[in-house]
Amino acid sequence: MNQSRANEHKGAIVHQNGSNGSNTLTTSSDTGKIDNQSFLSPVNPEQAVILRQSPVWSRGVVWTIIGVTTATVIWASVASIEQVVSAQGQLKPQGTVKELQAPFDGVVKEVFIEDGDRVKKGQILVAMDSESTEAELISLNKVKKSLEQENRFYRTLMSTTLEPAQVQAAIIKLELPPEVAALALNRSSLLAENQLYQVQLGQTAPGNQLNPAEIARLRAARGELASRAMAAQLEMEQLEKQLRQTQIQLSDAKKQLNDDKKVLAEIRERNKQAKAEAEEALKIEESILGDVEPLLEEGALAKLQVERQKQSIVERKQRLTEQLANGTIEYDRQRQQVQDRQGEITRLQQEERRLELAIAQAKARWNNTVILTEKEVRDSISDNKERIAEIDSQLTKIIVENAKRIAELDSQISRTKVTLKYQEIKAPVAGTVFDLKAAPGYVPPPNKTEPLLKIVPDDNLVAEVDVTNQDIGFVRTGQKADVRIDSFPFSEFGDIKGEVLSIGSDALEPDEIHRFYRFPTKIKLDEQFLETSDREIPLQSGMSVSVNIKVRENRKVISLVTELFTKKVESLKQVR
Repeated sequence: MNQSRANEHKGAIVHQNGSNGSNTLTTSSDTGKIDNQSFLSPVNPEQAVILRQSPVWSRGVVWTIIGVTTATVIWASVASIEQVVSAQGQLKPQGTVKELQAPFDGVVKEVFIEDGDRVKKGQILVAMDSESTEAELISLNKVKKSLEQENRFYRTLMSTTLEPAQVQAAIIKLELPPEVAALALNRSSLLAENQLYQVQLGQTAPGNQLNPAEIARLRAARGELASRAMAAQLEMEQLEKQLRQTQIQLSDAKKQLNDDKKVLAEIRERNKQAKAEAEEALKIEESILGDVEPLLEEGALAKLQVERQKQSIVERKQRLTEQLANGTIEYDRQRQQVQDRQGEITRLQQEERRLELAIAQAKARWNNTVILTEKEVRDSISDNKERIAEIDSQLTKIIVENAKRIAELDSQISRTKVTLKYQEIKAPVAGTVFDLKAAPGYVPPPNKTEPLLKIVPDDNLVAEVDVTNQDIGFVRTGQKADVRIDSFPFSEFGDIKGEVLSIGSDALEPDEIHRFYRFPTKIKLDEQFLETSDREIPLQSGMSVSVNIKVRENRKVISLVTELFTKKVESLKQVR
């Protein structure tokens, strides 16, 4: 044991004095060569311990460790590493996917492409069946023609005089609605009647203008003229009798109106006085309550008496409200009676004036039957003209409505013609066809929510990835990124360089596929293909990718150690 210890301690010799415990260190150069047998004999506690000096290679190991550690620290302080944020996503075209829908309701006649085909801009993709559109165009033109014929008939009817037979034939031909046909026939009849009146007045000579029925009416009118002179006197007497009765009723109504006005004034004054008395009594009750409430607080008055006083005030307010309401009702009822009486007087006055006018007219008819008959005829002509004007106004409205419908039909016809012109659906952009639903006989949905097909434009592809909420704070636009295509091993095909193009302004909520909050981020690619030794492999939309975004390219290695140390210190602080 002592020999091994001596070999481990570089040959140093220590002399120990058992009596005083002092130690003396001597080297091999001071003592000379020591006999090997002394190391084989048992060691006495009071015997000297001899230690040998350690070999040179031990010192070398120590200095090597120190040197390596120092060099490592220096390298860690100088060397830089790249800190990246990883994200997954897929390649998508930078432009939006074009969804082609049917421009109109119809049936697909022929499809010229298949899923996955590459198409050029303007290439014919789908042809629609045009039979239904052509039938619709024929129907629209037919309706338009019918409306135009109706308007021409209405204008002719208002501008010229047509015989009732001609009007009836036109109605049957145009298949006019019953209400419009009645207007046309009524107008024709009124015009014929005015012609008869004009002949009766001698303004036009009788002849071919009158049909046999109208001639018979003319004779009857002239025979009636003789009998009216006799009836005029009787009519005048009857009107005078009615006038006297009306005047008596008018006088009685005026007297009753004066009485009603007096009653109304009395009710208004009585309501005013009753309201004032009730309000005065209420003020007295409230004053009494104000006087007794302090006595209640001092204990000089029972609470029940105060409550009774309050209840008395409430009841008086209710009575005041009821009294005012009843007074208002009574006043309104009396005022309505006055208004009714005034209305009755007005009616009687109008009736009086009407009867006076009727008597004057009857006297005129009695004095000059011929003049009276001429006036009636002229009045009838005027009334007929007013009725004709009303009919013309209604026909004008119908013409305007038909004109609006014709304008709408012109618009529909134009759209239908455009539809016929564009029966072939063409590619708006160059790209690749996918999600093709169109097939011969396919009927697009009426709401046009489902496209016939979609085209992925041949624009440059970008990597759309989702960056987690924890990493988004380090990501900035313009940062470099390495994009690896999952379909092609990185060790064989490498990656594609790129940079951050845009970052979503808001996080997307977790869903069934992504269980974390994420920010959509777009990576612009420097190349649109993977380059191998012998060829270039073009990228395709939909390929899944893994992206490493370089958020810190000059981070020192030693910062990793210091960061770990800082976290440990912070954790210790939290424990304390």
